Parts: sequence; C-alpha cells; structure tokens
Amino acid sequence: MKYFIFILLPFSMVSQNITGKVYDKETTVKGIDVFNLSKQTRAYTDDYGSFTMEATIGDTLSFHSIFHNKKIVKLNDSHFNGVVVFELSKTINRLKEILVQNNITPKEFNSTKEKVVIKEQVANDMKRNLHLYDSYSKYGLDLVRATKLIRSLFKKKKRKNAPTAPILYKDLDSLFSNDPFFNEELLTNNLTIPKEHEQLFLSYCEAKELDKKLLKNENKIILLDSMVTYSQAFLKIIKDSKKK
Repeated sequence: MKYFIFILLPFSMVSQNITGKVYDKETTVKGIDVFNLSKQTRAYTDDYGSFTMEATIGDTLSFHSIFHNKKIVKLNDSHFNGVVVFELSKTINRLKEILVQNNITPKEFNSTKEKVVIKEQVANDMKRNLHLYDSYSKYGLDLVRATKLIRSLFKKKKRKNAPTAPILYKDLDSLFSNDPFFNEELLTNNLTIPKEHEQLFLSYCEAKELDKKLLKNENKIILLDSMVTYSQAFLKIIKDSKKK
C-alpha cells in the first residue's frame, strides 16, 4: 500500500502575484523600479504606472527612480486583495533649491513656444525636402535621415553667449557608457527614450550646444534638468515625424 504525505504550508509562505499602481502627487508614474528585496526580483511600472510581480506575505518591496524618493514597503495580507496603490514623493522639485544654493539661476524654458517652433521647422523642411520623408524603417522613421534632419534643424549659429566648448555627441556617448548615473536605465526608464532612438536623441542634445562644463560632477544636476526638458521636445518630434 502506498502512502502519500501532504505538507500543508502556511498561507504566508505561498508565492502569489501582487498587482500595484504607483502614483506621485500629480499622476501615475512610468518606469519605477520595483525591487523585491526578499526574492531579489524586480519589475518596472508600465505606461499607466501598473506592475505585477511574484511575492509573498512578509516580503519587502523597494520603489525608486532618480526623480522620486525611495519607498520601502513590507507586504502583508491586505496587499494581495486587488490592486494596491503606492504613492511616491518627488525629488526633482529639489533641483531649484540646489541651484539657488549654488547661486545659479536656471534658464526659463517655454515648452509651448518651443513646440510651436519645432512644428513649424519640421513642416517647412518637409516642403523643401519631401524626398527625405519617403523612406521609413521598421520603426516608422528613417533614422539616418532623421539624424541629419535633427542636426540641420537645431544647429544654431554661434551667439555671443554660446559656450566656447559645447558638448559633442562623442562626449554624451562616452558619458552614458561609463557614468554610473547617466546610463541606459536613465535613458530608457526615466527619460523614456526608445532604445532605437537613443543615438538620435544624443545627436539632438549635441545640437543644443550645451556647455561642456556641465559634464563636471558639480554641474551634472543642471545637465539632468536640461536633458529632461529636451527629452520631452524630442519625443514630440519623433511622434510628429511618424504621423507625417
């Protein structure tokens, strides 16, 4: 006669899936790193701030991004009853405080005006160079030609206050290849630049003629602020180019 022995494990030791949604004070947050410290597994929030991952009651989750304060949560049985909301607090608002403390006045950026200018420039260039827009890659955009377009549209003439040594593409490429902070994760998860457009974005930043002094450690917070602004305008250009 065969005997079967069943071992009943406590409910808290059975792995389950936890489903959550991450907010800050303004909206849901994409690209938040959700790390299960107990199981050493991770997940990232999607476009709607949602995530799902395997977890157990008693596990500890860590939520963080470069723009938010780190949040640590120990899971209990209530976290497994439907969708759980986690709220994070922003750190990027401290940027102005840091600039003021260093006696640096941040440049004001008019995003509405910038978008209008960009749209007009793209429209005018399409009229002059319609043949450049006939070819599309598998991503819906000819990246080689788009790179040339970006550089031609945003390459500004030397101004009296232009930096004598601007940041070049090779400087940015080296920065994102070697710096522990400015890395692939920053581009993909925080600035939300698609992987296939990363090189194009760096070319776009080069055309903005940022001062090379921003590559110094003490100025990198200012560089980050500029790249956050430029990423929004850049994604708008890509979106409009694909539509046209």
